[in-house]
Amino acid sequence: MLFAPGFRHAAVAAPVKRPVFVRQIKWTGTSWFGSPIVSDLGTGTRKIIGTFYDIIVWDKNGNELARARHGSSYPHKSRIYAPAVCADLDGDGIYEIVAASGDRVVAYEWRNNNLALKTGWPASTCSAGQCPETRGLAAADLDNNGSIEIVATTTQTRHDGAQVFVFNADGSRYQPPGLSFQAWPRYNTANGYGNDGDANGPGNHGYGCYGLNVGIGNLDDDPEQEIVVTFDNHQINVFQHTGVSMLSSSWFTNRDSSYRGNRLNWGQFIRWFDPAVERDHYHLHTGDWPHPSRNKWMQWTDSPPSVADINGDGKNEVVAVSNVEKDIPYDTKHHSIMVLQGSYGSGDQSARRLPGWEHLPSSGYPLNRGNRSWYPPPNPPAPTIVDINGDGRPEILYAAHDGYIYCTSANAHTLWRRNIQHGRAIMYGSEIMVADLNRDNVPELILTTYGDPDNITPGKAHGYLMILDNRGNILHDIQLPFQGTNGNGKGAPAAPTVMDTNGDGSLEILIQTFGAGFMMYTVPGSAENLLLWPTARGNFLRDGRATARMGKRKSLPPIYLLLRHHL
Repeated sequence: MLFAPGFRHAAVAAPVKRPVFVRQIKWTGTSWFGSPIVSDLGTGTRKIIGTFYDIIVWDKNGNELARARHGSSYPHKSRIYAPAVCADLDGDGIYEIVAASGDRVVAYEWRNNNLALKTGWPASTCSAGQCPETRGLAAADLDNNGSIEIVATTTQTRHDGAQVFVFNADGSRYQPPGLSFQAWPRYNTANGYGNDGDANGPGNHGYGCYGLNVGIGNLDDDPEQEIVVTFDNHQINVFQHTGVSMLSSSWFTNRDSSYRGNRLNWGQFIRWFDPAVERDHYHLHTGDWPHPSRNKWMQWTDSPPSVADINGDGKNEVVAVSNVEKDIPYDTKHHSIMVLQGSYGSGDQSARRLPGWEHLPSSGYPLNRGNRSWYPPPNPPAPTIVDINGDGRPEILYAAHDGYIYCTSANAHTLWRRNIQHGRAIMYGSEIMVADLNRDNVPELILTTYGDPDNITPGKAHGYLMILDNRGNILHDIQLPFQGTNGNGKGAPAAPTVMDTNGDGSLEILIQTFGAGFMMYTVPGSAENLLLWPTARGNFLRDGRATARMGKRKSLPPIYLLLRHHL
């Protein structure tokens, strides 16, 4: 265990009781990185929604109420890779479940105890004659007009194709009024003001968003929300709600002789691990051009970004965990957390590293995958950003690919790491949930694990439910009672959801698995007094933000009341 000086230990309290297995629901199909939803769907009685290939709604006892099936003859065709959104999109009192599936985004309304396709949906994410998979989804009221917009990212790799789409509540393309250009999708190939074709000279170009690559939050002085997207071409971008890329600090300028000295926007330059490389290349324009054969660069292929105020100054930063590559062919050396400043005031700090974060805290070398080319898929290292030790400053938690989960302080110190490998050759962790499990107003950490398909390591368990305290000590390490034999992997890749599902006052832990269906545990002695990060990406809008302000230790209303208004 690694501890930084000054780490505050949790107060002595009644022990967290071991979660009790309640039920397994079979024949759900395969789960990827979706996460269960708990919502009353506007009815006053909470329901459980699972997102596999089908979308399934159960009552509190696990009885199936409704199912939206997948397939070529249905509104959504294939797997649901990213966590689905749940909200009343247009404020009409009817709740929607919005999911990304294949080349579509689909919205189902909860009407008459059934899932009904919402008028105007599904929406297509095809572009440039290609229909890639949609693997990122988040939602927000971008322009503060009372309706919620849906942001989707795709695996599009064509130079003339788009990776980022924004849809209105009715499924149409989002277009703020008064613009002389088409806001979405991005990137586009049009030239001129507001477009991407010739922005700042060279234009904007994307390439592939492969794993939950979108977050939303306010990153400047205007009231509208910004959209953060990470790409497979080593770039991270911040879009205004108009679709225009946010300018970086004038400290960053183009070194290319054709555009020398031109200011860059966030998405027009590669981020390098060493701050000296970025200084020499983008600011001083000196020395050899950096190259991965000798310099580490940041690779954002499946890096879910988040927006949070890390240093407590009232201004948000962008936080994302990148795999860091070097050598030819490219080799991932470790994961690293990068924290970049927003564009406030004159914008002179926009896209610059937050002071204290010049040198990036990093994981170890990834586990050796051997001949496992695709399966199990490594987890998207989604950061969980909450105050877990009560000092009013957030910590950053994530599961790396080296068999450990990491906890990093707001000043870039690794507080601790914990091995979750269970002696297996390959083991990955889900996104980390944060909730108080014993009513002492000190949070615990909840995650699940997964690993090799059964045909690679037959008979070995890879699916575990792990409960840790806020110092990284394991309180309970529970082998899931059913492991499954899915060819994609064994265990639970999806983030669990932690809420009271049946109204008895105690929390349940809801788990979606690769091949063993849906599982539920209950935690005796728990309550909904402190749900800091209870589901994937922090909340059911999946925007990568916590449900409560940092450092609060008070009772919170049920999370479904926080869907549209973050405290």
